[in-house]
Amino acid sequence: MTGGIAPHQHPEQEDVCADGAEIYERALRSGGSVSRAEAERAPCLIDLGLLHPDPDREDVFLAVEAAVVLPRLLDTLERRVAVERERGARLAELLNPMMHLEVTRPVQGGPFTILEGRPRIRAAIDEAADAAQERMLAIQPGGIRSESALADALPRALKLADRKVQMRTLYQPSARYGRGLLEYYTALDGMAEARILDELPERLLLFDRSVAIVPAQEDRQVALEVRQPALVDYLAGVFDQLWFTATPLYAPPEPSVDGVTDRQLAIAQLLVDGHTDATIAKRFGINERTVRNHIAKLSDAIGGSSSRLQLGWKLAQSGLLDVSDADCRVPPMRARPASEAGPGGTLSGSHPSSQ
Repeated sequence: MTGGIAPHQHPEQEDVCADGAEIYERALRSGGSVSRAEAERAPCLIDLGLLHPDPDREDVFLAVEAAVVLPRLLDTLERRVAVERERGARLAELLNPMMHLEVTRPVQGGPFTILEGRPRIRAAIDEAADAAQERMLAIQPGGIRSESALADALPRALKLADRKVQMRTLYQPSARYGRGLLEYYTALDGMAEARILDELPERLLLFDRSVAIVPAQEDRQVALEVRQPALVDYLAGVFDQLWFTATPLYAPPEPSVDGVTDRQLAIAQLLVDGHTDATIAKRFGINERTVRNHIAKLSDAIGGSSSRLQLGWKLAQSGLLDVSDADCRVPPMRARPASEAGPGGTLSGSHPSSQ
């Protein structure tokens, strides 16, 4: 605004505010005009057509008599009301035949339910755990589990143990290095079983043979609750197959053949198949640095190698892996300089021990 006049504050649901009424009355009583600055203090007067710019004087607005403006405004309002009445009649004609209908909502506990957000997922897990009478099976892939997550899960597990519900959980080997997991199973005092497997599918929680809960998004912010009997039975069968091939959570260290452990052999196979360190780390639930440590030990076990490509070729020839003769006939490539080598540079030499 000009001249230091305060901005206009127009009350809601008022066509002409108090400032506007005062300015308009003063304009009518003082020759029918006001300055532009005053007119801009009450834009409601301009919007309604009670003031309009003087075509001959740029800084002046002229007042229009109410007797002229009011009939025009009322006519506009009446036309608007007529339009809204017609719209209301059309809506009534459309919706009246459907007034007796009700929304058909999905029955709770149906075969599939989308669970959005961690609070809703936790509530569904608690509900399924409270109803479980025989088994609670879980697959928990990834590395070390957070102590807070385990603390949240412990009261639920203790309730299941009190009801003599069988509890079995599969982890990947790196999980056992977390202090929280040891404390968790110490608190359960032998009332739950846990085993480890190098590679696991996505997370699974299964209660009796009636409810399964699986992630529906990679960030685990959305889950799917499954109550379809055939599918729940199938998931339980998959778990049992994995369980019988797994080893106890805190078993003695795995034996090695020629200084190479079973896990390192599995990593070697993936390396020969062309997988990256990131892919291998994700499949084993470990970090990339640990993968590189295992690769370094593999290199040491077969006499060293100067590049990732040469290591793959030497592994294929070593007899440690199940590869075809054609794989073994691939000639070694010229070693790349250290600056071109894969993660970790040169693969021979000593490296820190890995998990």
